[in-house]
Amino acid sequence: MTPQQFADRAMAMPGIRWVKWRSDWEAADCFGLLLLYFREVHGIDLGAVPQLDIGAGFDAAHGWSECEPQPGASAWMAFDASGAPAHCGILLDATTVLHSEGDEERGGSVRLTRLAALRRIYPDVRFMRHESMAVATC
Repeated sequence: MTPQQFADRAMAMPGIRWVKWRSDWEAADCFGLLLLYFREVHGIDLGAVPQLDIGAGFDAAHGWSECEPQPGASAWMAFDASGAPAHCGILLDATTVLHSEGDEERGGSVRLTRLAALRRIYPDVRFMRHESMAVATC
C-alpha cells in the first residue's frame, strides 16, 4: 500500500475515529495510527500501542533517529518538560501531516493538517526515521 492509499483509506467515510490505545482500521490514537501506517505501508511491526502514553511508546520503540522533514517521515510534537512527545503523525508530502487527534470526552478522528498550521500550534516539530526503513525514505 502506498502512503497516499493509506491516507485515502484512513480518511474515507466514516474514516478512522480516535480511540485511545487503538491501532486498527476502525480506530486509532495518534501513536496507533503511526503503528498502523508502518504495518500497512512498510510492513514493519513496531509493537503494540503503549497503555501509558505516547512518550512511553516513543521510548519503547527503539531505533528512531532524527531526519529532515521529507515525505514518509514521522512527525513528533508537543514535547513535555521531560522531552517526551505527546503527539505524532506522518508527513505525507512536503506540506501535509496525517494524524489522529481527539480525546476521551469528545472523541476525534484521523485528519490531514498542513505542516505550517501544526508548527503554529506546536513550535517544536521533529521528524524521525525508524532504523528498519530504507535510508531513502527520509
